[in-house]
Amino acid sequence: MNSYRKLVVFVLTALVLGGGWAIWNADQKLKQEEALHRQQQAAQNKQDSMTGQNVSFTVTEGKVKKWKLEALQAVYSENRAQATLKTVKGEFYDAEGKPVLQFSAPEGLYLAKDNTVTLSGGVIANSAQKQENGGKGGQMKAPTMTWSGKSDWVTAKGGAELTFPQGKSTAQTCRFTLDFSNIQLEGGVNSSLSPL
Repeated sequence: MNSYRKLVVFVLTALVLGGGWAIWNADQKLKQEEALHRQQQAAQNKQDSMTGQNVSFTVTEGKVKKWKLEALQAVYSENRAQATLKTVKGEFYDAEGKPVLQFSAPEGLYLAKDNTVTLSGGVIANSAQKQENGGKGGQMKAPTMTWSGKSDWVTAKGGAELTFPQGKSTAQTCRFTLDFSNIQLEGGVNSSLSPL
């Protein structure tokens, strides 16, 4: 009887260990298949797009720079028609190539057609020409800001806030020239100006 019990215990132990081994082996196989699937997906994504680090875009008119932007990361579409940008900063330049406006934003989208850029995620644009040097001075903050290489106008949307030495203005949409010399406010305009 004692040998019978030993045989039963041995068989049960073999079944438990064998079952545990089969479950562990199936789990390992599943993990390997998932890892292979992730590798294949990453390879497919790499073929569909290309990622660049510390990327710079510059648009010129003749030999003079019109604007330049830098991004910590750019993910290009397969045909390079557009790039999704992360951590963006840059400058606009006047006809002489001097900086007139500096900008920054967490995100952006660059479209190669027309050299159009849309910044988003909280855009800040500061006048590079300070008031004491004959410039307008000022700062613009907005959720989004868009411009094209074909225009000297910039459009800010989603609740723009302009701050100048003379006061502050808010509006849903703001169109302005690069040096803030012309500003058009639309939708819910509110301004508070102080005397000069």
